[in-house]
Amino acid sequence: MKKPFTALHARTFCHATEDLDKVKTALENTVGKLDVVVSRTEGHHGNPITIFETRLDETKGINEFFSRLSTQDVEELLGSLGSRIDDGCNLFLRIDKQSAFMGDIKLASSDDVISVRLKVRAFPARSEVASSIVKDYLQELLSGRR
Repeated sequence: MKKPFTALHARTFCHATEDLDKVKTALENTVGKLDVVVSRTEGHHGNPITIFETRLDETKGINEFFSRLSTQDVEELLGSLGSRIDDGCNLFLRIDKQSAFMGDIKLASSDDVISVRLKVRAFPARSEVASSIVKDYLQELLSGRR
């Protein structure tokens, strides 16, 4: 499989009402057991928020992440690439945090998410080029499932 991405960055928030270990597990279930950077901040009303962030640079790990998405989610990505790739050639996904905790990696339909940003290897670095590269990658992923 090709190497269309240079890196994957994942981030999620753990609110005071959530269990730190469970949120970290959800992140690890999504991208693997990597070094996690933990930082703390406060919400609008002074509530404590813990932020978990990690980065994946290996093509194998990034391919494994995509291979865990359902065919339906990959097709949804294909249909929404225009709104998911920015001018900096980043692809943005939102993974359902509750499902990830249970080991099911799927696109989110709520606001309780693990935010994933993938840097697309695009030359020249333009969103149209990045979109074409990601489209080819996802179509190749789908064709391998048939």
